[in-house]
Amino acid sequence: MIMKINSQNKTHFFLPLLVASTVLTLTPTIGFIPPTLAQRALDFATQGCRGVPQEAYFMTQNYHINVCRGQGGLFMVVSFRNEQLFDQFPVQAQGNSYVGTSQKASYQVNSTTFIIQPHNNPRPITERVLRMQGNPGNQTPQESKVTGTVTYRQRIALPPNATVIVRLQDVSRFNNAPRTITQQTNPLRGQQVPVPFSLIYNPNDIQPNGIYIIRAEIYIDGRLTWANMNQYRVITQGNPNTIEIIVQPVN
Repeated sequence: MIMKINSQNKTHFFLPLLVASTVLTLTPTIGFIPPTLAQRALDFATQGCRGVPQEAYFMTQNYHINVCRGQGGLFMVVSFRNEQLFDQFPVQAQGNSYVGTSQKASYQVNSTTFIIQPHNNPRPITERVLRMQGNPGNQTPQESKVTGTVTYRQRIALPPNATVIVRLQDVSRFNNAPRTITQQTNPLRGQQVPVPFSLIYNPNDIQPNGIYIIRAEIYIDGRLTWANMNQYRVITQGNPNTIEIIVQPVN
């Protein structure tokens, strides 16, 4: 038996097939993500380190700042408030602040202020911290000091009246004389090299884009006899907080 389909019935007959065919064709292409699996906005206060342990979190008007503990040490992740990554680089804890330098800029953040000092612009970007999570003030004493030894290569014994003076100096301004931040005077009383030193400094005296060096001198009877001729940079811009200073005879 052959059933005849008029034009009106033909439309009603093929329309469901057309819709079904369209749905079957588009479904594999479009796909469907259940609401529970859809990507959600990242909670930077707890997830900004992307699975790496978090040391501290700060939020300003325009930035999320996460301090993370990686296998190689602390690093900072700076993101815009729209969640776009801005910069990532190693940092050091200095007192109640974290400081670090990347190819773009130098950074410093604490419980009140976030500072970006771009390398190509003398004017820093300063923003007030609106939210903080973690305890950046809970630092060990080593993070606010420079330690090391003073020594020389010559096989010469120092007399008992020798004195070692070690200074932490700011040489950021090239046209100015070095500014001494702190110093230690160590009468040797027969002690020989290497002579240990420990310079405790105020973290507020340190700027992330500053240049800081150690100056070591040995005096005998009040006369300068040994000093370092090379520049030993410390603290900022990836330089260490522990260092060996080699001094040479002064004519």
